[in-house]
Amino acid sequence: MYARLLSGLDGARDRAIFTIGCFCALRPSELFGLTWTAYQGSLFVIVNTAWRGQLQRKKIKRKNRFGGTSYRLVAIPDAVRQAIEDWRSICPNPKPGLLFPGLRARGRLVLPTPMNPDNWLRLRLYPVAKKLGISFHPTFQVLRRRFSTHGKTVGHPTDMQAQLGHSDPRTTLNIYTQTLGPEVLAMVNQVTNRILAAGKTAKITGSIQ
Repeated sequence: MYARLLSGLDGARDRAIFTIGCFCALRPSELFGLTWTAYQGSLFVIVNTAWRGQLQRKKIKRKNRFGGTSYRLVAIPDAVRQAIEDWRSICPNPKPGLLFPGLRARGRLVLPTPMNPDNWLRLRLYPVAKKLGISFHPTFQVLRRRFSTHGKTVGHPTDMQAQLGHSDPRTTLNIYTQTLGPEVLAMVNQVTNRILAAGKTAKITGSIQ
């Protein structure tokens, strides 16, 4: 399904949004709150979210062990980095702006604001799914759950916990799971390649063709 949807999307922006949603498994509030300063090559350092077209600075769902809001580290697979770089080469909103700016009029000014995830799904992804004969709506929650399902057979549970940003109240792993070791990046690359290979005859190794 992932490879089919990706092949049906036109434009570097939509391909970057889709691959981040699929293989970084971000919540939509995290994805559309991303700024270029959050993009650090092999990882995102997430400190902001977006809600109803407004950037919420230093408001993320992940909490530190003292109960306060912290940052969240998310590994970026090689294939997704290529999609991001393709988008950055033509993005009209350079550092330190939003990765995926929308537009909102304020008086006579037109200012970049976070995109509405529901609008993007409705206008960009759902029509592609319908055209391809996919009978359900591939929401961001569906993408996150599918990534998690594939990851259960590949990586360690705490690696998946770190990538998805989940807290387990039965443990004190908050600090540990905030540490992005090489095993997490290896896991997300393996899951990404596995999912994409399911829809293609050739395995994706480092880029999206």
